[in-house]
Amino acid sequence: MIPKIILFGYTDYTVVNKKRIATCKTCGKKITDGGATTSNFVRHLKLHKERFEQYQMNKSATSEPQQSPISQFMETRVGQYSMNHPQQKAINNAILSDLVIDCNLPLSIVENNSFRHFLSVVDSKYSPVCRRTLTSKIENLATKRRSKLKTQLSNTDHVSVTVDIWSDRKMKGILGVTVHCMEKDGERLQLKSNLLACDRFKGPHMAERICEQFEAICGEYSIKDKLDYIISDNAANMRKAFTVCFPIEPEDEVHDEDHLDDPELWNDLTPEDQQIVDAAIATTKQRLQCFSHTLQLVVGDGLKETKVMTPSLSKLSKISSLLHTNTTLKEVFEAEFGERWIPAAVNTRWNSTLRQVKAVIQCDHRKLSHVLEKAGHKELLFTVQEWNKLKELVDILKPFGEATDMTQGEKIVTISSVVPSVLSLNHHLEQRKPQVHFLSGLVRSLQASLNKRFLGIFINVKMARKQDGITAPFSDPVYLKAAALDPAFSLMWVEHHVLVKEEVKEEVAQRVKELILQDATGTEEAVPLVDEKEREDHSLGQEDGLFAAYCKRQKKAVGTTPALQLSHYLDICEGQNALLFWAMNRKALPSLSRVAIRVLAVPASSALVERVFSHGGIILRPRRAQMTDRLLSNLVFCKCNAS
Repeated sequence: MIPKIILFGYTDYTVVNKKRIATCKTCGKKITDGGATTSNFVRHLKLHKERFEQYQMNKSATSEPQQSPISQFMETRVGQYSMNHPQQKAINNAILSDLVIDCNLPLSIVENNSFRHFLSVVDSKYSPVCRRTLTSKIENLATKRRSKLKTQLSNTDHVSVTVDIWSDRKMKGILGVTVHCMEKDGERLQLKSNLLACDRFKGPHMAERICEQFEAICGEYSIKDKLDYIISDNAANMRKAFTVCFPIEPEDEVHDEDHLDDPELWNDLTPEDQQIVDAAIATTKQRLQCFSHTLQLVVGDGLKETKVMTPSLSKLSKISSLLHTNTTLKEVFEAEFGERWIPAAVNTRWNSTLRQVKAVIQCDHRKLSHVLEKAGHKELLFTVQEWNKLKELVDILKPFGEATDMTQGEKIVTISSVVPSVLSLNHHLEQRKPQVHFLSGLVRSLQASLNKRFLGIFINVKMARKQDGITAPFSDPVYLKAAALDPAFSLMWVEHHVLVKEEVKEEVAQRVKELILQDATGTEEAVPLVDEKEREDHSLGQEDGLFAAYCKRQKKAVGTTPALQLSHYLDICEGQNALLFWAMNRKALPSLSRVAIRVLAVPASSALVERVFSHGGIILRPRRAQMTDRLLSNLVFCKCNAS
């Protein structure tokens, strides 16, 4: 059958080697196209504007709106669905969403003979699609989900983002950006996290280039004016990027040494550079350090200064490695301890070392020694003193693990835990000082690093003095406001863990209240006045009912000031869940709830964007290393925005 476009605008139509060839009636030029497409013929006819307009008019005149033919819901060939059949579409969508996106199976599975045989058994009428068709469907799905996300964000007033850079298996840089906000769903409040982009980042990872791509992403989703905070790790290029991103003064020239390959780039800045960068960041009041990453640096500082643990941890690491590689030791270990296991430690995750130590001390010391002797590894036996050191290490670091886990959640409020966690850890270390027998140096190093890296918090609660010309890390008031506006903490952390005199504690509590009231006053809305006659009529209507005496008067918050709301809030706090509490008290505490919803939506760490990279690493397995950047970006985007 000859296509309509060729019948209208072309002559001398032939098919040679599965290619369509025809001569243009207007200019006489020969046009060639594939055996199943007409795009070249359409494109050429558009060059002859009047002729193409005639074709369009002709086409619209002959095609009348009509009901879809029943044939599209029936088999085009004997025993086969058409491509528009509902069941065909349902299976295609299930393969895409359930197998390719959720289960991370490669697109080539649709061309695998065994898989096609499996589909024929499941539904013999299904017509298999090719990998190219599936790729185009992924592009369409990603486009739909981006459009949906833009619509959702257009209805949000305040957002925060987490940003990080990752290198894939081919050492290509990937910039990841996630967005976070509090969403009102009827009477409920819920935290929403979405992936904005997981895009290829080409060239050197300089601060200005990170900033440029980040601003483009914010522009695409129209969120720059809604952006409250940017959470990133402590890498130098990230800190500099968001000084560049929202500059107050003209920036100096960017030098070529800001490159990913520079090992110093991922270390701390010099004190002089730190002061300059932190001062600029504080001026923007937008960039926050990742709490989890900073806490990891604290533990790293402590272990680095405590050489006494090195022999014990080295033995433990060797035992864990042998259990993964030595079948003799593994069999003897399993015969004694069953399914118990000692996990491997990850250099970039200090809490993996904590889990490793916890796992080994759960084993009986004598039995473990017997297992190691039997497997021929006497050199790995722990002495009694080394065993006690491991127990003491767990006792010291366990609260650090709890704080790390508490601030990496996705569906729970995390930023409110920062101040209570830091102050509680400091109190914990203070109490351990007279109790430890072997690791007093570790306790001192941890406390010194904690006070240095979270200096802003200790200054804000008057446990440290402010240093002139230096912007202390974690000094942003959002941490204090979030802790106070979470009913699980309220101001109890001031009483229990701020180690100062009582009159100073009162000053700290008063300062926190003032910070909250400043924001609450700025968001206060006028309360509509109710006409007295209308109020009387309404009350009369309530008294007239048969069971009027049973009715309880509805609680109202008419004309309460932010100060009264804050006072009432502090009276009713009893450790409730923050999201449930503010959902129930939005109307009773209107000014305060607006501040709470805004600050409690900020994530404490950049763990959420790191989870995106975990998905990327699973998708980009070694056998899929030739995947295009665009396909990887779309697959990760669809997986992270599945809901």
